[in-house]
Amino acid sequence: MINRMNESKTEIKICGLTKPEEAWYLNEYGVDYAGFVFYEKSRRNISFERAEEIMRGLDKGIKRVAVTVSPDASLIKSIEEHGFDIIQIHGDMSEEAVKAAEIPVWMALNPAKEDDMYEKRKFYEEIIKKADGKIKGVLMDAPQFGSGKPFNWHKSRRLLKAGDRSSPFEGLKIILAGGLDSQNVAEGIGIFEPDVVDVSSKVEDENGKSREKIRDFVNAVKSAKEIKHE
Repeated sequence: MINRMNESKTEIKICGLTKPEEAWYLNEYGVDYAGFVFYEKSRRNISFERAEEIMRGLDKGIKRVAVTVSPDASLIKSIEEHGFDIIQIHGDMSEEAVKAAEIPVWMALNPAKEDDMYEKRKFYEEIIKKADGKIKGVLMDAPQFGSGKPFNWHKSRRLLKAGDRSSPFEGLKIILAGGLDSQNVAEGIGIFEPDVVDVSSKVEDENGKSREKIRDFVNAVKSAKEIKHE
C-alpha cells in the first residue's frame, strides 16, 4: 500500500491551444506546458503560423509541446524549426521519426484493454532503447486520444508499474491525460502519481479555452492531496 504525500509539484499541461488570447490564461495561472495539435483530423489542428502567433504571447518559462500522430521525419524537423521544446507522439512511433528528433519526445500510450500494456511491453522497451535517450516521457491517455474521456487509472497504473526498476518506463516523466477536469484531477493524481497532468476539452467552452475552467483546474491540481491506494 502506498501513502505518499505529493511533496513535489505536479506540473500542468493545457493542450489544444487555437487562439492568441489563450496564451494569456496560461501565463496568468502559471501553467508549465502549452500543447499545439498538428493532426488534420483534430478539430484543434492548427498551422505552424498560427501556433507561432500564439507562442509569441506565452511566458518564456512555459514549454511548447507539439502534439502529433504517426509523424514522419519531415514533420519532426518542421516542428523543431518552429521552436518547439517537446514532441508528443501518438499512433506509430517510427524509428526514422524518433531518430530525426533532436528535442525530447513524449511517447503516448493508449491501451485499449488491460492486456495491451503487457502484450506491448517488449515492443515499447525496444522503441525506448533504439531512441538513444530521446524519449523523456510517457503519456497515458484514453484508447481514443483526444476523446476527453478517462480510462481505468488503477489498472493502467499497475500495468505501467511506475517505480518498478524492471519497467522500460523507469526514469521517464509520467504524464496523465484523458478526461481530466477540476472535479477528478485530485483523484487521478492520488492514484497515478503523475509528474504532469494534461487537459484539453474539459477546460473549454463553445468559444475555445475558458479562462475560468483553466483557473479551476489549476487550483484543483495545486490543492490535490495524495490518497491511499492499492
